[in-house]
Amino acid sequence: MDSSRLRAAIRFDSGWWRRFAELGCVYGPEWWKRGSPPVIAAIIYLLARDRRAAVRRNQRQVRGPRGPLRERWDAYRVFAEFARSLTEGMEQWGPRPHPLDLEVENAELVETALAERRGLVVLTGHFGSWEIGARVLTSLGRPVNLVTAHEPNPTVREFIHSMRTRHGFRVIYSDRSLFTGLPILQALRRHEIVCMQIDPWGPLGGSHPVVFCGRRVRFQLGPFAVARVARAPLAAVFGVRTGIRRHQYRVVGRYDPTTPAESVAALGSVVRAYEQIVREFPAQWLMFEDVWRDDGESGREAYEMVPQAAGLRRR
Repeated sequence: MDSSRLRAAIRFDSGWWRRFAELGCVYGPEWWKRGSPPVIAAIIYLLARDRRAAVRRNQRQVRGPRGPLRERWDAYRVFAEFARSLTEGMEQWGPRPHPLDLEVENAELVETALAERRGLVVLTGHFGSWEIGARVLTSLGRPVNLVTAHEPNPTVREFIHSMRTRHGFRVIYSDRSLFTGLPILQALRRHEIVCMQIDPWGPLGGSHPVVFCGRRVRFQLGPFAVARVARAPLAAVFGVRTGIRRHQYRVVGRYDPTTPAESVAALGSVVRAYEQIVREFPAQWLMFEDVWRDDGESGREAYEMVPQAAGLRRR
């Protein structure tokens, strides 16, 4: 084993640690499932220096300046919420899921969109437990596709892929470009559900500047371009943990963009809803990378990335 692989294997996000976590989340006693996440979160918080610093900067932008001790506590709470969400997500994706107390606001928006048989793009963020949200979507009777990048740590990729697909979900990996257009279009044309995330990262091309929590950041237009080209409706859904195995999912709007201008307007509306829920539950915003890296423009004209037969091209 070379040194880089060895370092990846012993990192806190390695496959070995994830498998160990799954054992506890699926087969551990109830006292362990309830009591261990805050402790494990504290250990990771101490070890993951760069992630800890990024969370503090993000939380400072959302909450405003606070004292050093309070900032550290706010950042730790994000790690604790992540540990809790990971525990419940792994439990639900395992062979022995416990019952959940679920509440869905404005569910009729999603149900009506699916009844039109044009597919559905479900847009969300790194908020709450999106794994549990994906399980909820299966109750709608349509196949669910998750658009995501491979895990940055190569030692965990096979395990995560197996976990995500064991209940019939399909995964569309988007590593080479922001979105791999053809598989997404094919899924939508089969009247399936495609889940994407709106978090502000990825290439500048195809993004649009939006004010988010008081500072400008570039969000991707890709999901809206995909929905527009496929003529599929798009619904923005954000999940909130309200207690142990208790979750609330808020469908904050439905969008049917038909032009690039309508895509930009829909993006602005979704980002405003996203900001509202981040400010309401900042500890559940599970963002471990710097969001506001640079307020400056790139100097290049923004364009959409729209799916074509061979992938994505400019428009």
